[in-house]
Amino acid sequence: MTDLPPPRRHRALGCGIAATVVALVGILPTAIVFVLAETGDPNYGWLLFVTLPIAVLFGPVALVLGIIGIVFARIDRGGYAWPIVGVVLGVVQLLPAAAFLG
Repeated sequence: MTDLPPPRRHRALGCGIAATVVALVGILPTAIVFVLAETGDPNYGWLLFVTLPIAVLFGPVALVLGIIGIVFARIDRGGYAWPIVGVVLGVVQLLPAAAFLG
């Protein structure tokens, strides 16, 4: 009788997808406001005061989840794609806040 290999763990995949979703929840409102302010009416720009704090709150969460996913991928010898996407989106999410602070 042959031995079956143990099932692979999917902790890195779960953390990576969670990091990507959290980052997109923070990025999409800011992107929508930028598009509305550029194409529609410039008076939509005040909505950045609402969406940038959301980005500042969700950015580090996505970054931490992505880093945890990379650590799990290293431990489980799994895929790195989703955790890296989550880390990159978390960093991109913090760029508008850094531009305003800097």
